[in-house]
Amino acid sequence: MANKNILTTESRTMMVEQVYFSPVAVVPPNDYNAQTIYTFLSKVEPWADDENIPAPTSDEKYKKQVFKNMFVAKRVKSSDMSPVIQRVNWTSGIVYDYYRDDVDMNAVDVDGNPVYTFYVRNRYDQVFKCLWNNNGGSSTQEPYFEPGSYNTNNIFQSTDGYKWKYIYTIDLGLKVKFMDDTWIPVPVGANTPNPLQTSAGAGCLDAINVTNTGSGYDPANAVITITVTGDGTGATATSNVVNGHLVDVIVTSPGTNYTFANVSISSALGSNATVIAPISPVGGHGFDPISELGARHLMITAEFNNTENNVLPVDIDFHQIGLLVNPTTYSDYPIPANSEIYRTTTDLIVAPGFGVFVPDEYVFQGNTLEDSTFSARVLSFNTSTNVIYLINTKGTLTLNAPIFGATSKTTRTLLSYSTPNLSPFSGYMILIENRSAVQRSADGIEQFRFVLGY
Repeated sequence: MANKNILTTESRTMMVEQVYFSPVAVVPPNDYNAQTIYTFLSKVEPWADDENIPAPTSDEKYKKQVFKNMFVAKRVKSSDMSPVIQRVNWTSGIVYDYYRDDVDMNAVDVDGNPVYTFYVRNRYDQVFKCLWNNNGGSSTQEPYFEPGSYNTNNIFQSTDGYKWKYIYTIDLGLKVKFMDDTWIPVPVGANTPNPLQTSAGAGCLDAINVTNTGSGYDPANAVITITVTGDGTGATATSNVVNGHLVDVIVTSPGTNYTFANVSISSALGSNATVIAPISPVGGHGFDPISELGARHLMITAEFNNTENNVLPVDIDFHQIGLLVNPTTYSDYPIPANSEIYRTTTDLIVAPGFGVFVPDEYVFQGNTLEDSTFSARVLSFNTSTNVIYLINTKGTLTLNAPIFGATSKTTRTLLSYSTPNLSPFSGYMILIENRSAVQRSADGIEQFRFVLGY
């Protein structure tokens, strides 16, 4: 018999949360961080054709070359990460999907695009979830609450018949760092309470929606009773009748701990009105926005400021960026690296002299570059300290021997050298991005955004 299984959308949102919290997780007995993530810069050598940049590959040979061309790695903190969802700006005239508990609202198609559009961001950065779309009508009134004026259950019922549940407001700091034309950030709670101890518990009825208004109802002459039965308690509602039609059911108490519920309408006058009552997620709407809104992506921002306290040269350009997870150092192996930033260059101190080594040229020891005993590419040369910063090294250095610049024709004597503490080829290179040249400057700041999908 064939086995059948499914990875739910929550399996993907769980991965997002795990990566988000990994920099602050601690693993006994050594109390080291469970996972450290670094943004790296690599490759000063220009592409053969900057208009046709080659796509990176994930084979071992390619990744090793990226390592050899790497010159800095800066740690990603939790404040540099945020779960994100696709940005959906409320737009008049759109028919939005309403929340149902019997379908996967976060389902995606074969191309990874959401099947349902059930949440929106308004112009004030408030995020709402659609609980009812007036039987498939167009939305013509933007959901909105004045700050501090949310009603008891945070339901915005518009004149177009839509019901919207307020979920959260995008924090200004998160907006600046993680919001763009495609994505909006989702808040993360580090100390999540027990969902079964919330007012919703296993689930509640925030909205009871009329699918057929029926006819003949007359509340002035016959009481209309709305009865909720199910495995929870406390849900109550009243009716709204216009010209004999049950146009709406107003929830007066959403109740708690429902996993199923039936709503019946009884009256001596009137008939045929029908309703549906989707039950909220565990903990209630808005309790867990990451899972509820299907945050399957994590945005990481990386910022490199000027020289980064003399770690990073400014007279260079580079062509590769990426993410490195759990690299190690020579000094603390096997504990993952934990410092904020690492220079990954081999640094040579050479004797004073004439001539200047130029960025991107090859330097070597030996008779020629082709038969050299050591060669490398120059990242930068500090003329004040006579330090050459090298990447893509090959061979063995010889002290008190000349080192030659293949392009500049500069010759200096090697006095001493140091290798990076970050172990080469260690960790997991989870992302590589090839780019057109990024030129650094003394007063410049580079900010990069990565979006990881799960």
